[in-house]
Amino acid sequence: MTPAFIGLDWGTTTLRAYLAAKDGSVIEARRSPDGILAAAGRFEEVFAKSVEGWPDSLPVIASGMIGSRQGWIEAPYCPCPAGLAEIAAKLVSLTTRSGRRIVFVPGLTCNDANGTPDVIRGEETQVLGALANGNGAYLLPGTHSKWLAVIDGRIDRFATYMTGEVYAVLKGHTILGRLMSGEGDDDAAFRAGVRRGAAAPELLLHTIFGTRTLGLFGTLESTALPSYLSGVLIGSEIAAATHDLKSGESVTILASAALAERYATACALCDVKAAIGPENAAIIGLARIARAAGLLN
Repeated sequence: MTPAFIGLDWGTTTLRAYLAAKDGSVIEARRSPDGILAAAGRFEEVFAKSVEGWPDSLPVIASGMIGSRQGWIEAPYCPCPAGLAEIAAKLVSLTTRSGRRIVFVPGLTCNDANGTPDVIRGEETQVLGALANGNGAYLLPGTHSKWLAVIDGRIDRFATYMTGEVYAVLKGHTILGRLMSGEGDDDAAFRAGVRRGAAAPELLLHTIFGTRTLGLFGTLESTALPSYLSGVLIGSEIAAATHDLKSGESVTILASAALAERYATACALCDVKAAIGPENAAIIGLARIARAAGLLN
């Protein structure tokens, strides 16, 4: 394969650099823990190290939190609906001290039914990379889970759920965690939590406290409580996020293998069809955006 561009998937905690062909096929991939938090104040140094030995003549395109206000340069949010054309038109660029030009993908913004704004940065690139046809629902789980709806090839709307972060806070900084032990790998407890959370998402705050009482009365062992709590939060998230899915519509999950499988299991328990998407969606998305912007010959 002939190298055509360099793609950077540069998030809060991780940097992934790709030497890629025009269609997004990966020739070489590198990963480092130099996300924007670790790289703050030395972005150019980290960039140079991440692409060392790759051709200087190739265009460079980056997505993720590196284009945020806390990143290297701010790429202002693009309003939804947004597809390749709208995103390509909002790219911003900088030139490094060594003369390399880097273009940055903007994040997206939309308002919910109450007029409250929501934002994503990086997930739009993955969705555009995974998009097989013009319509679909996508889930990108994590610290802040993102659910996106695509209509006619454009990201129409999305919603953020703070599931992973809330789990970490509850487990590590509240009285719930006092009874817990283990790492949350009890499958039966996880499944029970998913069913409980999905059954009554409007009672989430009450259900969360039940994690403590189930431990107090010995209904669940301490090693099962983290899995149960995780299941409650994920089940509630899925129930809330899929209430307006069309009957039989499938959700495409974009995540690492273990996290994708966890959410696929939870979706099945909630009677939501789900399929796991490609792990290389980010670089394919970067290639599609680069072509739309005329960066690739």
